[in-house]
Amino acid sequence: MKLLFLVRHAKSSWDNPKLDDHDRPLSERGMKNAPEMAFRLDAWQLGPQLIVSSTALRAAQTASFFAQGLSGKPILEACSSLYTDSPAVLLEVIQNSPNEIDRLMIVGHNPAMNELISQLDFDLDNLPTCGVIVFGLEIDSWKDIDNEPAIALYYDYPKRKKPKVNHSGK
Repeated sequence: MKLLFLVRHAKSSWDNPKLDDHDRPLSERGMKNAPEMAFRLDAWQLGPQLIVSSTALRAAQTASFFAQGLSGKPILEACSSLYTDSPAVLLEVIQNSPNEIDRLMIVGHNPAMNELISQLDFDLDNLPTCGVIVFGLEIDSWKDIDNEPAIALYYDYPKRKKPKVNHSGK
């Protein structure tokens, strides 16, 4: 079984409207939420072995907080193609991930995250900033992600009081 962790970047700052979108940093709230969400995820079970993040500053900062806050100390990689609004691009990055990695985290942006979550058959209108959803996949190769149903195992976001955990696998 493989676990796919999808994380939308934490809340970004709009303090400087002249800043290029790619270069927007986390807001004060985002800087607070990202380590808190990493802590909450770490209490759940084994975290990711590899975190692949968009190169946008707000996503890279979010990914860094997760990499530092998770006890498994995952490898952190940047991927410029994750700065996208296309779920197909996210899927391509996932499918090209090394198969020896069983627990993969992708840190990216909406609307691509929302659309990919929908394709994985989870009913969610909007993944909030710094929201985390984890899918279990009965596959041996990331290339097969389209071929098997995904099971949502964990869903949490900063304003949620308690994470939604699927213990039954359904």
